[in-house]
Amino acid sequence: MTLRRSLALLGVSLGVLAASVLGYRAGGRLAQPAPGSDGAAAAGLPRVGPSDWLEIPAPDVPFRTLDGTAARLSDLRGQVVLVNFWGTWCPPCLAEIPELIRAQARMEPLGATIVGPAIGSGSRDEIRSFAEEKGINYPVWIGRDEDAVGRFGAPGYPFTLLVDRDGVIRRTYIGPQREATLLRDVEALLSGS
Repeated sequence: MTLRRSLALLGVSLGVLAASVLGYRAGGRLAQPAPGSDGAAAAGLPRVGPSDWLEIPAPDVPFRTLDGTAARLSDLRGQVVLVNFWGTWCPPCLAEIPELIRAQARMEPLGATIVGPAIGSGSRDEIRSFAEEKGINYPVWIGRDEDAVGRFGAPGYPFTLLVDRDGVIRRTYIGPQREATLLRDVEALLSGS
């Protein structure tokens, strides 16, 4: 990796971190919803309506699973999917992982899932070991920075997309997200709001 690229990635990461810290400080810490309760209502989040959704077809970019097989978002048609681009080297990404683990546990019974394409994070074995150590309970894929930025528009990491059952991007999230925010949007999309 060139020095210029390294500095650019550092700058983007610091910008996302600063934005997330400022958002966190401005908004305060969200309360964790009680198990089985409506995550949005419990956290005091506004409802999401149909006019709030994006309508961007998700690129069908090839990824690799940690066992080396090919994976595509189109393989998950019929499910609501949160695609979380992240890196093992990214402090805001690491801070977000526990939120994603909790969200996955609540989303999976609803017919939704998270997939986490790891960007610039080493070999499959290194990423697998990292995921096991952190207790990641959702599929981790291997992605490329060129696709995350060039095809999906990632301005930095973490960068998350909410994709509907038909493969349409309905929402984007920049920086680390809270479980309650993600659940609110997933539940609204699943209910057809």
